[in-house]
Amino acid sequence: MTRFQVPKQAINFIVDKYHVSTSDDAIRADIRKRCATRHGFNGPTQKQIERMETYAVKRHNDNRALYARVMGATL
Repeated sequence: MTRFQVPKQAINFIVDKYHVSTSDDAIRADIRKRCATRHGFNGPTQKQIERMETYAVKRHNDNRALYARVMGATL
């Protein structure tokens, strides 16, 4: 059995479309919804979904930090 790898590129594409003010819970809910509708019965396990959610929230928080650095800069 192969080791599960988080689909980072796909998650980055999804999360980067969200505004930085979107809540972490909304990000988690979207990832969970996509896992349920895309894969059906043979979808990812609960642990795999949690890993994808964790990565998505981390990416979203990185986007927030970038936004804060850019908008907080002074000339």
